[in-house]
Amino acid sequence: MIWSEFRRHVTDAAIAFTSRVTISIWLIGCLVAVVAGPFGTFQTMDFGLRLAYWGTVITSGLVLGALANAVFLTICRGWHPLWIDLKTSVLITTLLAPLIFVLRAGLDPILTCADLSLGSIWINTGLFVLPIFFLRRQLIGTDKPPDPPRPRLMRRLPGPLQEAGVLRLSARDHTVEVATDHGTSTLRLRLKDAIDEMEPVEGLCTHRSHWVARAAVTGHIAEGGKLYLTLANGDRVPVSRKYRPRLEELGLVPGQDG
Repeated sequence: MIWSEFRRHVTDAAIAFTSRVTISIWLIGCLVAVVAGPFGTFQTMDFGLRLAYWGTVITSGLVLGALANAVFLTICRGWHPLWIDLKTSVLITTLLAPLIFVLRAGLDPILTCADLSLGSIWINTGLFVLPIFFLRRQLIGTDKPPDPPRPRLMRRLPGPLQEAGVLRLSARDHTVEVATDHGTSTLRLRLKDAIDEMEPVEGLCTHRSHWVARAAVTGHIAEGGKLYLTLANGDRVPVSRKYRPRLEELGLVPGQDG
């Protein structure tokens, strides 16, 4: 899994939590659940307990949903959104069912663990989660922010790589090797021109022959007296003395006195 891409999807999910769609789904879900008291909660819990129970369940479901969706968007890139929603719903149901079992047994003044069936809770949770994802898919188009502009360099890449994320650019004689999270390609282009065409992606030079996308950097390693940045795909990019101070300022490599 490409961790830089996963982190990006998690960040997008965190931002989406403040969107009108998410807030609306949370409010509607809590209101309906507290007032209607589904799955027997109306008969066994008073209003305050239902509010605490369903508020916790729905909030936990949204958080788990954001994380699960980020995982599947990363590892199932190119899948139809409905398939991703279905897989996400199954994973959320599987993670949420044990939590609901514990909450119901702990908060319900009448029912005990012996009265509850984890299998039944799993089925009922799935019936609750699936419609929420369907509703979200219907509404998301009206609340989705515009996609950020793609770097002009992507148009030069072969079709399968044009939607990939660029990790690094490396000069090779009179060509530039473009390494993405879905493979590499070589372009007949000057490194300077390739870097210019990577706008608006944030990146930096580590060496006169190498540029990296900042989001792709996972760490650093020293070997044989030389310093390298490590990238999300496992590549190592050399750091030269000229560019090291800037990398130190950004906290990507240790200070030379450290």
